[in-house]
This record gives sequence, C-alpha cells and structure tokens, in this order.
Amino acid sequence: MYQELGQFGIRVNCLSYFIATPLTMNFFKMDESDASGVYSNLKEVALCSEDVAEAALYLGSDESKYMSGHNLALDGGFTVINPAFGLFAKPK
Repeated sequence: MYQELGQFGIRVNCLSYFIATPLTMNFFKMDESDASGVYSNLKEVALCSEDVAEAALYLGSDESKYMSGHNLALDGGFTVINPAFGLFAKPK
C-alpha cells in the first residue's frame, strides 16, 4: 500500500540487515567464529549499529528524496553472491 502514499509525498523504504548480537547468535546457534562475515562478502569489515543508523539517516534525509519502495540491504554483497538467491554464485 506504500504506492498510495506517494501522492502525499510520503516515501516508504526498508532496511534489511543482520548484526551478530548474543541474542541472534543464540537463535541461529552460532559462536564467535561463525558470526564474523557469515552474511557478508566483504573481508575484514563487520556491520555495526552505526552503519545501520547512517543508512536510516540517509533514507530519512533529503538526499534520498527520490527513493521510495526500496529495500536497502546492508549485507556486504551477500544477496548478490549467495546462490540460494539465484543471482550469482560466489567464486571458489
């Protein structure tokens, strides 16, 4: 129904992300070694809460005034390289 809000100048976007916290690690049965980079294609970079906050600020700012109906995936390229998503297989 977000498309109906455009006539009022209301933009609707989404952020998708995974941050390894004790709660999520317990839910997914992960330990510290599993958590680093499990949902990312980027080496030596880990998503933190500040990254999510900056993405949310961007979507709420005038810099993104023409974005609506978008899911901004903060996944370090995971959805692009994961064969389960049917896009591109990760190089071996």
